[in-house]
Amino acid sequence: MMLDRDKITFWTRLGAIALAVIFIFSGIIYGVGTNSSLLDVLGSNSAGQEQEQTMDSAEQITRAEQELEEDPENVRVIRRLAGLYIQDGRTQEATEVLESGREAAPDDPVLPLYLGQAYERRAQAQTDEEERTATYQQAGDAYAAAADLQSDKPQAYLSAGQAYEQAGDKGRAIQYWNGYLELEPEGEQADAVKERIATLLEGEETTNGAKSGAEGGAFKAKQ
Repeated sequence: MMLDRDKITFWTRLGAIALAVIFIFSGIIYGVGTNSSLLDVLGSNSAGQEQEQTMDSAEQITRAEQELEEDPENVRVIRRLAGLYIQDGRTQEATEVLESGREAAPDDPVLPLYLGQAYERRAQAQTDEEERTATYQQAGDAYAAAADLQSDKPQAYLSAGQAYEQAGDKGRAIQYWNGYLELEPEGEQADAVKERIATLLEGEETTNGAKSGAEGGAFKAKQ
């Protein structure tokens, strides 16, 4: 299956916005804190933050790794280390830390959100199409888990829909985009999401004929 370059360009732009929102505002959205910097969201305190501003990335990662080794179920440390890994492009390590973290804190809504981002970053760097598709599916599943934990937060729905489309899972993409539209009918991305849903449904009808049209009737963009 060849990737649609126009679709990739569209979602690359939208994805950049979505990922920025996740990193900058997840502290507000998920109740981690207000007026948060990136390191606040990842779980640092103000004193530690001042010290970390004088460290380079490698030093911050080493410190967070040591803290996690000392307290492997500390959710704040898990968030911080995973975020530092993602910033540094070490998405494999980030997914490993976050998967372990979810076992320790299955009800934490931020960890699956970060996990989705880590998988999404991994997928963007992969050249093998099957691996790329599978990794986007993992990203979608992680974002969906975040949406399930806090069903009133639209960002996870938007990101899940994006990841599932990239994975070729059109049904689940439409499902989570409709979830986003229910929460944000006039949101910044609402028009773009409605357009993508309409395009997917039109493509299904064109490709599969009347049968697909009947199945596609189960999905619709929220008006």
